Formats: sequence, structure tokens, C-alpha cells
Amino acid sequence: MKTLLFLLTILPFLSFSQNINKHQWKDRLLLVISDSYQNSKFIKQLQEFEKHKELLKERKLIIYQITPSSYREGLGKNESTKSNSFYKKHNSSKKDFKIILIGLDGGIKMESFDFVSANKIFNQIDQMPMRIQELKTKNK
Repeated sequence: MKTLLFLLTILPFLSFSQNINKHQWKDRLLLVISDSYQNSKFIKQLQEFEKHKELLKERKLIIYQITPSSYREGLGKNESTKSNSFYKKHNSSKKDFKIILIGLDGGIKMESFDFVSANKIFNQIDQMPMRIQELKTKNK
């Protein structure tokens, strides 16, 4: 019984971890974390990225929208996956808004508790060694 309870407790976390792990060495991730999908900073941040879809794609940047009860992959309002373990893990300070940039290697490259312009994130990515290499390979 204890084993079953333990498995049911960690299952949502494992599910999200598998989602994140599938991106390693393929995609960069941007975790947009908020206390709700209606948070004004959250909405403003997603609207900012909505204007730059091609630049997100060019930089292999996948967005995850994360709230205390669920998360969505991408910019849309597609169906949410129920989970709160990832919110707890990455927002232990319980701020109402947070953004985290994760590199191809799975490491955290930037964190902010305020709105961040798309250009600032793109500049951060463009200074990463793997991105510089991507650009060199692309320009050959």
C-alpha cells in the first residue's frame, strides 16, 4: 500500500520530467510559471512570444506554460496536463510569476521574476556556445 501511494505521488513529476528530458540536446526550453493562466504578467509574456514565433523556432525554443495545477506545451491554450509537482519544484519561492530559460544541455541559463523581452532572451541564447556553433554551421 505504501509503495502504491508513493508511486501515485511521484507519477505526475515523472511524467513531466519525461516531457522535459525528451528535449535535451534538441530544444531549448522556456518555462513560464505563474499562479494562474489569467495572471497579467503571464499573459503579457506569452503575447510577447506570440509576436516572435519564427525566431522561437529558429532558436529551437519550446515554451511550457506552468501553473500550480497544470501545464501546457507551446503558446496555445491547448489542453492542460494536470500536475503541480513541477510548479512546486521550480517555484519554491511561491512568486506569482517566474520565467526560466533552459539550454540544450538541460542547465538553467536565466531566471527572472519579471517580464522579459523576447529580444533579451534571444540575445542570451545567441551568446551560448552551442548557438554560436549552430550559426557557424548554418552559414557554411
